[in-house]
Amino acid sequence: MASTRSIEVKVGLLILTAVVLLIAFILVMGGINFQPTYELSVGFDNPGGLQSGAPVKIAGVKVGKVTEMEFYGGRLDAPEGRQSLVRARVSIEERYQANIHDNAVFYITTQGVLGEQFLAIDPGSSDRPVLEDGANVRGLDPPRLDRLIAESYDLLHTTVIALREHRPEIREMFDGLGKTLKGTGTFMEHNQDRIDRIAGNVEKISEEGVKTLVAARAQYVENPRIKRIMVNVEQLSAASARDVPALLSDGRKTLASTSRLVNTLGSEEKIAKLDGIMNDVAAMTKSARKASTDAEAIAARIRAGRGTAGALVMDEQLFDDLQELARDLKHNPWKFFWKE
Repeated sequence: MASTRSIEVKVGLLILTAVVLLIAFILVMGGINFQPTYELSVGFDNPGGLQSGAPVKIAGVKVGKVTEMEFYGGRLDAPEGRQSLVRARVSIEERYQANIHDNAVFYITTQGVLGEQFLAIDPGSSDRPVLEDGANVRGLDPPRLDRLIAESYDLLHTTVIALREHRPEIREMFDGLGKTLKGTGTFMEHNQDRIDRIAGNVEKISEEGVKTLVAARAQYVENPRIKRIMVNVEQLSAASARDVPALLSDGRKTLASTSRLVNTLGSEEKIAKLDGIMNDVAAMTKSARKASTDAEAIAARIRAGRGTAGALVMDEQLFDDLQELARDLKHNPWKFFWKE
């Protein structure tokens, strides 16, 4: 009886151990996690091969999983207000929530070349707000390799059909290209010397151009005269900037004085006085002009030797006699008082 009970206990313990191991295996293989989580919704137009249960990773570390893939069909009532075709619901452990910000990038990638697809998260900037529970974000669609291959095949097929339908034109095109290349080679062969001379002339021209640029730089850039001119121009501009305000101030004062003078002389009485003064000046000018005319007439008569003054000035003999008389009276002053 005791032996039978011992065997039953051992069998029971074995079954219990097997059940515990089975449960542990299921938990490990199923990725069941007892950490508290929060949910996000990520929209895609084409999520590729992403499926429910796919892991969610940050920098290669698993932080959650995709719990549901929902088709929206481009409806306008999508949670974030965009026309996303597919919505992936993501469950992420709360301990990683502080590292996922509102400018985080959600994209689909694979483990290796042919590995399992998963949702990767670039956390974003640390100075931005954290994504709250239930937030709706937009993900980056993965590249469509199948579509690229299909379009490439279609393009290749279209190209083959076009080449097949235009064989004569293509043959003519290649024949013309061959003739062109042959003619170019013949031309180059027959004009080799001329081409060499042209190349030599171009080389000489380039060398002379370099020399000209060097000379121009020495003459107009590095020349001390140019530097002195620039210094003088700078000094002139500085002096102008210093003196122009003073000149403008003097000009304003002059304009103000002129304005006051115009305002002072603007009355009719003063204008009438100015007219009288101008008339008097005109009369005096007329008299002066007449006196000048009379003086010119007198001078003309004197130069002509007419009249006493003319004879006295223009007659040299009379001038000599008067000079002799004056000399005689100077030596014999008694002749003023005594007459022989």
